Amino acid sequence: VVASMAGYGFSKFRFPLNAVFVFKGMSVLMVPFHSVAVPLFGYLEELKLVDTFIALLLPLMISAFGVLLMREGISTLPDDYIDAARIDGCSEFRIFWTVVLPMVKPTLAALAIIKFMWTWNEFFWPLLVITSHSKATVTLGLSYFTNMHFREYRLIMAAATLSMLPLFLLFAILRRWMIQALTGSGLKT
Repeated sequence: VVASMAGYGFSKFRFPLNAVFVFKGMSVLMVPFHSVAVPLFGYLEELKLVDTFIALLLPLMISAFGVLLMREGISTLPDDYIDAARIDGCSEFRIFWTVVLPMVKPTLAALAIIKFMWTWNEFFWPLLVITSHSKATVTLGLSYFTNMHFREYRLIMAAATLSMLPLFLLFAILRRWMIQALTGSGLKT
């Protein structure tokens, strides 16, 4: 939701320094997450959020990649639809919710699959902020099968196979829109 709203703002509104903000968004993609993880951890520790689910989700809720992907997807929409909705008296949020979002479902599906896969496979950030076994993510749980003296390969393989099921389920649900996003990416309306 946040990435699509920001992408709509960057795509359809002209304001001073718009290009500068987009360039800064692209430059954020060049900074490795590991270089900002320690200060982020410090902020979460000050807020007493370490070892909570909020600490897992907060840094991953918005990404520069998502904003840029949504910006590019929304920029392909003709301005005529938005102008017609403004003439009809729709507010900007209603235009976004009823006109723009239904038209960029393929881009949303692609972003949902990509972002879910990134978050699902994340190992470093959960290792940093989660200390209790009861709140461990799947990737941390897989690492618990490894001991200093031995590895339970049969358990690791079984758990890894089961951990892929949500990814397959999400792709099966969003497959139609993902294919539309991939096939329509080269077409200009």
